[in-house]
Amino acid sequence: MNIIDRMIFEPRGGMFREFEGLTTHFEPKDPSLYRKLLPEPFAMPGRPVVTIFVADYVRVIPWPMSRYQEWSVLLRSEWKGEKGWYSVTMPVTKWVPMRGGRYLGFPKYIVDEITLARSGETRVATAKYKGVVQLALEFRPSTARQLAPWERELAENESFFKGDAHQLVPPGRGPRAQKIILRHVTQPKWSPEHGMISVRVDPSQSWAGLVPDEGEFPGTYNHFIGGINLIAEKFI
Repeated sequence: MNIIDRMIFEPRGGMFREFEGLTTHFEPKDPSLYRKLLPEPFAMPGRPVVTIFVADYVRVIPWPMSRYQEWSVLLRSEWKGEKGWYSVTMPVTKWVPMRGGRYLGFPKYIVDEITLARSGETRVATAKYKGVVQLALEFRPSTARQLAPWERELAENESFFKGDAHQLVPPGRGPRAQKIILRHVTQPKWSPEHGMISVRVDPSQSWAGLVPDEGEFPGTYNHFIGGINLIAEKFI
């Protein structure tokens, strides 16, 4: 990154200071669709895993960044012997994080609204675009079944994001590929709450076939305070 990029993406104390969100993980219903959505040069991992998250970034800097919301579908990937996550889609609610994210390779675009609300112990996230509900998540703080070892491994990682990103620049097309490292520059404070998350998806979404029919999976509500920067590395 040049000096201007570092000023934008690597502010002292971190760009992302506080956020909350829901995240869930599951094995894909259709592995062939997973492979189709995961572009070269990224390889299928030994265990394909899909992550869906919705986040409300409460405190972000520098100006003109301000509070915004986003959601994403991530596919576990491998590249140059390293594991990571590839974002298939990443809608956001504001123009500045949309432009900044696309510069790094994230497939961001502006949608009508993304909300994260609480009703008692239940938390509900909804995303709308052109009047259509693209995604709805509902979190309940309970565990309805025993977790598989790979699910337990993800659950025991208290971080909201479970690793670095693998993206193409321009987003989804390339030809350049890069890793985006999520670097903590202050001591993070994570407050994960475990439970089950129901997932409802607009069937017209290109990735909808990844979601298993049962539609409810282990997940977390998480509140973060700290400082995270985004560092782009390994250009090809």
